[in-house]
Amino acid sequence: MEHERNGMDARVKILEAANRLFARHGYENTSLASVAREAKVSKALIFWHFENKECLFDEVIAETIAPYHIEGGDIENVNTLSPDDALEVIADRYTAFVLEHIESVRFFLSLFLREEKMPDAFFAQVLELYRHFRRLIRENIERGQKEGIFAQELDAEVRASLILSTLNGILVQGLVTTDGSPPAAGLVVALRETLIDPMRVS
Repeated sequence: MEHERNGMDARVKILEAANRLFARHGYENTSLASVAREAKVSKALIFWHFENKECLFDEVIAETIAPYHIEGGDIENVNTLSPDDALEVIADRYTAFVLEHIESVRFFLSLFLREEKMPDAFFAQVLELYRHFRRLIRENIERGQKEGIFAQELDAEVRASLILSTLNGILVQGLVTTDGSPPAAGLVVALRETLIDPMRVS
């Protein structure tokens, strides 16, 4: 039992080290020797757990995208709120979800900026989550229109895409800037004031 636990501990250390190095240097510039040094294990131990570097990379990707399953976007009782309050809760939940998994976001952003190979499973899972949140936003805009809260002439699909794109921009800004830009929480409040509140029937 102790041997199995030590083996699992070593595997976790290898995966964590590989995650850091792939994010920092990319796939091509990360060697198994450098992973071994980072994890403080032997290269032979890496081969005990992973057949080759590609298998190690695939496992890092699989663990990194795991939180992006659609269940991560579920928001209970959102339809019991008023449509405008529901939109704010959805925006807060989306922001909280991304910030909770900020390391995986940084990992994929670093690979994307390096034009590294990206697995289809990643794009499919992230796209599913994005569509899920966009649908929630659109449905609550439409609910607000039916209840006479939001203007009828609004295109709910376009407005939902705009709100979610703005949220993504806020979160990316938080990842790439260190110049004292406004924090994400304050910008989400500003999002309500500029994109959600103006939808109200005056």
